[in-house]
Amino acid sequence: MIAFIRRMALPSRLLALVSIVFFVLLNFQYDFFSALYEPIRANHGAIHGILETVSIFVAFSIALHGWVSFKETMSANWLLFSAMFVSVALLDLMHTYSFIGMPFFIIDSNPLVTTWFWVAARLTESIIFMIVILGNFKAKVNLSVRNYVYLLALLYSVLVSLLIFSFYAEIPVLISDGKPTTLKIGFEVITIIIHSLVLFKAIYSWSNLTYMNICLASFYLILSSSLFTTYQEVNEYRNMAGHIFKVLGYYYLLKHIYLEIIKRPYSELRDLSARHELLLNSIADGVYGINKKGKVTFINESALRMLGYEQEEIRKYDFHNLIHCTSDGNRFAEQDCLAWQTTLDGKSRTSRNQFFKRKDGNVIPVLMKTEPMLRNGNQAGTVITFSDLSKELEFGELQREKKEIDLEMNWAMKLQESISSQQRKWEAQKNISAVSVPYRVLNGDFYSVIPRGDLLMMAIADISGKGIPAAIQKSMMVYALEDFNSRYEKPHDVLTSMNTFVHDYTSDYSFVTLSMANYNQATRSFSYSTGGHEPILWYKAESNEFVELHTNNPALGIFADSVYMSHSVELNHGDLIILYTDGVTECKNEITPDGTTLLQEAVLRSDHSQTAESLVQQVFDEMNQLRAWNVHDDQTIIILKAWLKN
Repeated sequence: MIAFIRRMALPSRLLALVSIVFFVLLNFQYDFFSALYEPIRANHGAIHGILETVSIFVAFSIALHGWVSFKETMSANWLLFSAMFVSVALLDLMHTYSFIGMPFFIIDSNPLVTTWFWVAARLTESIIFMIVILGNFKAKVNLSVRNYVYLLALLYSVLVSLLIFSFYAEIPVLISDGKPTTLKIGFEVITIIIHSLVLFKAIYSWSNLTYMNICLASFYLILSSSLFTTYQEVNEYRNMAGHIFKVLGYYYLLKHIYLEIIKRPYSELRDLSARHELLLNSIADGVYGINKKGKVTFINESALRMLGYEQEEIRKYDFHNLIHCTSDGNRFAEQDCLAWQTTLDGKSRTSRNQFFKRKDGNVIPVLMKTEPMLRNGNQAGTVITFSDLSKELEFGELQREKKEIDLEMNWAMKLQESISSQQRKWEAQKNISAVSVPYRVLNGDFYSVIPRGDLLMMAIADISGKGIPAAIQKSMMVYALEDFNSRYEKPHDVLTSMNTFVHDYTSDYSFVTLSMANYNQATRSFSYSTGGHEPILWYKAESNEFVELHTNNPALGIFADSVYMSHSVELNHGDLIILYTDGVTECKNEITPDGTTLLQEAVLRSDHSQTAESLVQQVFDEMNQLRAWNVHDDQTIIILKAWLKN
């Protein structure tokens, strides 16, 4: 009980408490309230009429709400409850017009008649409470049943009225000397018992506040019926107080109807609509709906964003003529519009060859889908979904361009391979070999080995940059180097000529590092010149040590008049000469060993007795195993094994 009272709203709790106190005082302070009521006793009939009119209005309102809202609920419980309040309203109406002092209505006003109408209305009301509230049927019925139930309620009230008007002289008396008879009190007690059962079930069975207002309605109707068992005169203050409590009971009953049948469903509908709108706006695709006249009925935020319009703007115009257009922005014929065709025949359609015009005039390609919008099985309009294909088409264009570039790169790679194959005139040499691996498809490193009698001329170069520009420069360098090698024997002479060529024919923002070397097989003399390139490694087999060979010449292409010089050393049998590009010795950070140290370790780990071709591959593999990072540059290694000509 305490928990039930705590769940009540504070205003309702205070009003109930005041009502109980007032009810007790009404029954125990007879003289006080009689004196207080005496000045208005003469207007008892008028006040009675006003209070009963309010009750009749509430009863008719309940019946009307039940009629209107039944198609939403289809509840047998609610249908029976609201329909029977037609009877309650009509019986209260008969009670009011037959009350003492009212004008002639079918018969003269008669206390016997008016009291029987009062009892009939109260019994009907309490019995319907017992059936509907206590029974709480869950059955659903068809809409057509509504007419018959309301008609039966009307016929019931008409039949009861005819019986009372026809036989009121023969039926038992309910008022004697202005006081209720035992029979009248018995009827009031029945209503008190029924409403008490409703309260009991509410307090001990219902766990939520759904029926709180029904409980309060029953509470005030109990107080009302209790007062109608104690009054001593028809126009006494307790009779009037009973009508006031009845109005309060009907007020809470109407409040329940409003909250449960009107406010709550519409609140749920509003929340559902808000959730649907949120869901609609969360869709990346544009979505909008049109009615049969082509007017927009809804549109999501994605559609507005893609088209550049505001909600208010789109409802002013024919949306088809506003946005649907041809690829060049001209008006699109209405009869060819997918949305219009779906509106006519109810068939779904999809097309990728549609175009919409934005508010700023730009035309966007769209994927357009149309679906019929049905209401009660009938088509009410069309839902259109569209997505902007601009990025997809741009991506497709980029894919096509990439394929073209890949094709060109493939041809360039084949051209490089063709050039390299023409350069491999030295492959018969068993004591010199090379490995060159590009970072991407095209290689910015290049090398050359040209045998000229006892002289073996070799070169290794690294062009600044990567990719296509470096590959183009490489092709130029290869043919230029072959030409200069055919005319000069000294490495520094070749470098001088190559420097002039690079300076004159390449970009101001690029340069080339190049090492030239000659090995005389007859004398074992090794001459070299380095133009900004990595030092040449000389491995001395006899002492198992490395010497870095370089001439400190500048890179090619920086200055037109750069001066280059050559140095020479004498090799012993078994010595190794390693030429390489900076991609081989690339360092990841400052705390790791420099690449030359790692390269030396890779050479030491390798089997020097194998052919140069096998040796250079093993050194390359060892080098890449020693590094704990990926190289982001082209890598080239040439290894020469010193030997004596037989």
